[in-house]
Amino acid sequence: MGKPEMQSTDITFDNLGETGSLYTALLRARYHHFIEARGWKLPNTRGLEFDQYDTPESIYCAIHDGPKVIGGLRVTPSTAKNINASYMLRDAQLGLLEDLPPNILDELAPQKDGIWEVSRVFVADTLSSRERMRVRGEIGLNLARLAEKWNIDAYLCLTSVTAGLLMRRTGLTIAPAGPRVEVGGETCQAYHLKVDAANVRRRHAA
Repeated sequence: MGKPEMQSTDITFDNLGETGSLYTALLRARYHHFIEARGWKLPNTRGLEFDQYDTPESIYCAIHDGPKVIGGLRVTPSTAKNINASYMLRDAQLGLLEDLPPNILDELAPQKDGIWEVSRVFVADTLSSRERMRVRGEIGLNLARLAEKWNIDAYLCLTSVTAGLLMRRTGLTIAPAGPRVEVGGETCQAYHLKVDAANVRRRHAA
């Protein structure tokens, strides 16, 4: 595979008319990454992975090489409300998610403007290690850009401990927000993410 010509595209329910095919590709890439490759038991249909947090309140970033999605993420405000759901880490703390323990966070899950949850972060496993680091750098840049655009002060994120260590290299400030837990056969942990946009961009340019 040649070096990916990376692009990053924000997807919201407001621009689905222009990004609908990319959104479908993102859900298909999530299906491969989380369900096929890792065996996670997640809602899906026709090769697309989705859950109760895929609502108009969430914003998506697809990292892609043309129409092929090679990485992505979803961000959801901690103030989100969707019938019986809010956001993943809070719902886990409330005992609403059977695959995540209620002690997932050390403190009460926030519901506050300016704090958003990052979820469904992935990097395509077909890429080389060098390419994967490029995509992780792009993820860091996108989190910095989204923070500036949407007035986000801090993020909460549940990810593997390995991914958390790697994300530090992108210039993000990461601190544990809960204990280590087993999720889908991986050792994961909730983290606080703070974005220093200048630091992220400096790391990406290095």
